[in-house]
Amino acid sequence: MSDTEAVWSASPVDAAAMFGLGAYFRNLLTDPDHLVGVAVTPVVHQDSTFRFGGALDTARATVWSEFCELVNRVPTQPPVWTPPATTHLWDVYGEILGADLARSTLTPEEHQRYDTAVAYLYDTGPDGVIVPSPALREYRTARQAWLQADTDYHQAEQAAAMSADAAARDHWTHVDEPRLRQARDDAMDAWQTAGHKAEVEDALRETSELASKAPSGIWKRHRDTFNPNLPDQYTTAPNGTRFAPTYYSPDGALDDPWSRVVLSEPMFRTLAAQAPAELRAAFGDRATDDSVFSLAFEYRVVSVVRPWLDPPMELFGSRAWRLSAGVAPLSDGATPPHGRCPSYVESVALARNIELIRRAVGYTETPGETTLRGTWTLDLDNGVAGGDMTTADLWWEWTTQTSAQLVPGSRAGLVNLGPVDYDAFDGHRLAALTYATTPLDGSPDAGNQLTDGDVFAVRTTEGRFAKVLVVQYGYDLHLRWVAYQEATSAVQDTTTAPEDVFLAGFVCRQLPKSPDPDPALTW
Repeated sequence: MSDTEAVWSASPVDAAAMFGLGAYFRNLLTDPDHLVGVAVTPVVHQDSTFRFGGALDTARATVWSEFCELVNRVPTQPPVWTPPATTHLWDVYGEILGADLARSTLTPEEHQRYDTAVAYLYDTGPDGVIVPSPALREYRTARQAWLQADTDYHQAEQAAAMSADAAARDHWTHVDEPRLRQARDDAMDAWQTAGHKAEVEDALRETSELASKAPSGIWKRHRDTFNPNLPDQYTTAPNGTRFAPTYYSPDGALDDPWSRVVLSEPMFRTLAAQAPAELRAAFGDRATDDSVFSLAFEYRVVSVVRPWLDPPMELFGSRAWRLSAGVAPLSDGATPPHGRCPSYVESVALARNIELIRRAVGYTETPGETTLRGTWTLDLDNGVAGGDMTTADLWWEWTTQTSAQLVPGSRAGLVNLGPVDYDAFDGHRLAALTYATTPLDGSPDAGNQLTDGDVFAVRTTEGRFAKVLVVQYGYDLHLRWVAYQEATSAVQDTTTAPEDVFLAGFVCRQLPKSPDPDPALTW
């Protein structure tokens, strides 16, 4: 593992908790413009080192460089966050800065409008570097506050919708919904007034609309801010690697109030069922872990700020540039997009104080073996063969001289597992199976589901689970089984350390077709 990948350090957090976090944030933060990538291996930092303001000591400088490297990796297609560490957004940015540009066609009046909008949005610092103006900074702060309030509203709405508790849904309707809606409205009012929402967005719209008519001026402003094609413009990490400075906003996010979420067992199951197959496959059995009782955590969603690429869509969305012939596009603009840079990380979901509660379920085992002679029954709860057909779990029935079937009792269920490892199944695995009332065919032909060595599982009339091995098929059906009964449940509670801050979801902005040169421009 390289130094720049040290962020992927081990953590005691349970894999089921990481899956639950990922499934939750994917469900909450995915929209038509954004996809969410979920880290399968925990990405965790300490609160004390995950602070990038002021003078940085070696520990914080190292974490800062790791954060910058990580969030600037060009994402692979979510939902699983597995971007290669070889291509970064600053590489793509440098490629765009060297692209062919359309000729400027701004009229004097349009040039004046453009200069006025840029002057409102940006200032030149004492070192000559272009920085956001106070109005733009206040806009972004107010926007972030509104986004958090909007996210809080939707997560509570989602929790109520997924809850089977009528009281919880009623509490949402009469208490939480009005309160959170008012908080969101207040945040919008603050964004519109102290955040200069209309003025800033008018200026951004003006620069965007006029940008295609004057790409050379925009490209010059970006080069003057940061030119990734010049090595001396990077920042150097303590280990000697180079990176472009990147931050999260608000910078006081670790000290601001965080929202708390409690996922009950039904909610966890619902999220797991709704998660994409790729995400469930990445976590394996943990995605359907039936021992999870609840998952609780605190979270904040923070924006990723790149002073050297501000705003990103001014370049990515411009139609006034093109790459050389034969160079592969960055994004094809499809849904979802594909290409060399189909998206970039726009925000990150942070989580802390993750508490996972499990039921520590044990099972008692009762083995048995018998031969069902002709039309006999079998009660796996007590091991009695040939007993009362109304209470039995199985009925071995020969319907003709050459056809037979194994029928589940009226309150039992069956599932055929085929020629699998009999010893690999226990009470936990059997409880996770889906049982049906369909008989198993025992006809002596290719459709026979009860050949020697086959295994089937039974949910008994008394709620036990059993694995049954077909020792020998025939009119006399020889079976061996183990019945499992759930023992007394205990509770296991694990909570992450208070200092741990997890990067639990990477919210990626999807790019339109890029480049998409406008043929109406002069080239």
